[in-house]
Amino acid sequence: MSSSTKTNFLVVLLVITATIPPPEVAAAKILGFFGISSRSHNNFFNALNVELANRGHELTVVTAFPMKNTPKNYRQIDVKIVRELFNEINMVKASKSGFWTQIFRWREPGEPANVMVVCSKVLKIPEVEALRSENFDLLLVPMYYNDCAYPFSWLYNAPMVMMAPSGDASHFEIGIGNPEPPSYVPNKFLPYTDHMTFYQRFINTFTAHLLNFLRFWFIFPIIDEDIKEFFGPDAPSVVELQKNTSLLILNGHFCLNYPRPFVPAVIEAGGMQIKKDVKPLPKDLQDFLDGAKEGAIYFSMGSILQAKDMPLEKVKAFVAAFAELPQRIIWKWEVEKLPGQPKNVKTGVWLPQQAILSHPNVKLFITHGGLLSTQEASYYGMPLVGIPMVGDQMLNVIRSQNMGYALQLSYQNLTKETILNTIKKVLNEPSFSKNAKKLQTCVRDQQQTPLERAVFWTEYVLRHNGAPHLRSAAADLEWYQVHLVDVYAVLAVLVALPLVLICLIIKKLCCSKRKFHENSSVGKKKNRSSD
Repeated sequence: MSSSTKTNFLVVLLVITATIPPPEVAAAKILGFFGISSRSHNNFFNALNVELANRGHELTVVTAFPMKNTPKNYRQIDVKIVRELFNEINMVKASKSGFWTQIFRWREPGEPANVMVVCSKVLKIPEVEALRSENFDLLLVPMYYNDCAYPFSWLYNAPMVMMAPSGDASHFEIGIGNPEPPSYVPNKFLPYTDHMTFYQRFINTFTAHLLNFLRFWFIFPIIDEDIKEFFGPDAPSVVELQKNTSLLILNGHFCLNYPRPFVPAVIEAGGMQIKKDVKPLPKDLQDFLDGAKEGAIYFSMGSILQAKDMPLEKVKAFVAAFAELPQRIIWKWEVEKLPGQPKNVKTGVWLPQQAILSHPNVKLFITHGGLLSTQEASYYGMPLVGIPMVGDQMLNVIRSQNMGYALQLSYQNLTKETILNTIKKVLNEPSFSKNAKKLQTCVRDQQQTPLERAVFWTEYVLRHNGAPHLRSAAADLEWYQVHLVDVYAVLAVLVALPLVLICLIIKKLCCSKRKFHENSSVGKKKNRSSD
């Protein structure tokens, strides 16, 4: 066989090998514990849940927002107490609270963010309690607020896959051993970029350590008590369970989120909820958008901010501004009537967001800046006007603004004039649309879809019995070892010790010389006195 023939044969063999699909994993029993999560976060979780069920796995899902029309092998446990708590949240009131107030909300007994109270309540629901007598091959669980569910992985001796719907792992850096350098990875609660001033780096670092301090010394001990009450005295602590995480699925993408380092057990699957083929719009919405000769605007403040919570003066400001625009507006509005509704405005309690954003006549998305909405806007190349309220929304809007396809509008300063000026600027300056299309190209340029990637690695964990080879040794180190505090301390001593010795020697020599001169002076005085 000639060398050229051998080369061609090897090329063909490599091509064939590359196209061989990974080995199929046997159908598994999977528990998805998403008891404490918002409706929008469930869109991220459900995308993976449904796809796994469609691939033959048997899913049992604990959720506050059950889906309709689920696959046959998909069982849901409705934890409505969480849904009721979320309905009680007043996002307008929460947006007025300062940064530190939001950080310490977990201490308030009635707050839905109080993981210590809500998570234990979910465990005590009879259908959830009954899960202890079942057996599962895998646990899917969010990395926020559902800490009390981690021991299910210990109970079943099953691997645990974490999911981060907010796209960051800042609360989980120590648990899985993933580096989150505060020098260039901004905390989700702070409106910083990856290029921070000294002051911002100081605040970012302080915040990261403060949050970990609160978790380890105040939150985890209380959760551990609930864990031992529910799972028995032999149940491991939250810290131990975190370190045995097999995989973390982040709702992020480097085109949207700032680039940062990841260990092999962390994958990005940002936009997993985005569908390749969206369902057709209802006829009334389709006709409304088709007839928008001057273009259309989509306005939605997400699933938590309710129309009933928006002050009347803010509503009037939007109504007055929209009435002067030539574009048609679709407004997510949860109550029956919009006061003074203009002719160019159509409202809806529920709206198919992705289908609306995909319509060619839609030119602008007015949003609260939630991560999932930001991802969907980028996927469809849509410029934004962001009105952030709480949490990571400010970070998302500022990041979008810095990328040149969005403008921030302060909720506290909403007036007819500020709304009109901001909308007109985004619509009339070509750079916003151009940058949105540029981002769209970046987001869509992927070898796999985010959902395909998440499914592959989830089944990879099943195929390899938890995939312990993905685990970083950093998970076993103490914080001061991870950050080399002990090494730098020894280096500081090694550098300082010679300097100290040199200083002591110089001081000794100087003292000896001074003493010699003093003795000489005394001797001379004695000699003079004797003369």
